[in-house]
Amino acid sequence: MKPVARVGLLSRGIIYVVLAVLAALIAVRGSAPTQASGTGALAEIARHPAGPFLLGLLSAGLGAYGAWRLVQVVTGIEPASRDRPSGWQRLGWSFIAAAYFTLCADAVSLLEGSGNSSSGPSSHPAPYVATALRWPAGPVLVGLGGAGLIIGGVALAVWSCAHDSRRTFRRSRMPGWAFAGARVTGIIGDVTRGGLILLVGVYLTLGAAQDSPAKAKSVDQVLQTVAHQPLGPLWVSLAAAGLAAFALYSIVEAAYRRV
Repeated sequence: MKPVARVGLLSRGIIYVVLAVLAALIAVRGSAPTQASGTGALAEIARHPAGPFLLGLLSAGLGAYGAWRLVQVVTGIEPASRDRPSGWQRLGWSFIAAAYFTLCADAVSLLEGSGNSSSGPSSHPAPYVATALRWPAGPVLVGLGGAGLIIGGVALAVWSCAHDSRRTFRRSRMPGWAFAGARVTGIIGDVTRGGLILLVGVYLTLGAAQDSPAKAKSVDQVLQTVAHQPLGPLWVSLAAAGLAAFALYSIVEAAYRRV
């Protein structure tokens, strides 16, 4: 699984490069050509002449990342940690594997369309939230989902600053400057991702509290909303820089991570 994991990490880095570009376009224009999400990044790649070729490579890479995380769930093998993974860690890996298998399926779907689609499957949550709010105790369930995202976003940001990353990488094969750079870009990237997850959770919670599906927002909708506020373009530019930092971190992980 070692080469599979490295291919998957590299593919994750490529997706975040495109996400950073889309976020930067939102900062400059107030909107991006496609959604600033995983599916939107794939759709943006599909727009270009080499799109089918790149989507083929990415679909394999995203599937590889999902397969690696799934193997971790089953075996509990994590060389970057001294301890056996907890049940919560395995649950988290399960969600990550499912997310990347879904992205892989989206890439294959676009590939089957020969890269001619202008957009990927929508990640905008309003239709799903509207359905959920009609369930018995729907507002409570949606509110709990929003609270979970808020807690998860804060936890990701805190974990990125607090955890010891020395065991994450093969230090004997890694230049000192590369480790220092990975530490910085990893923190910046995870704090950015945590902040975006938190904001999505806040809007989802508002949708539940006000029984208004339109209040729920995807990542690109959150960025566009922020971009139209005072100092909004600055904040979205910082988010784009944070996503680019995580892309760089992923590429360094692909080369030097213990797997």
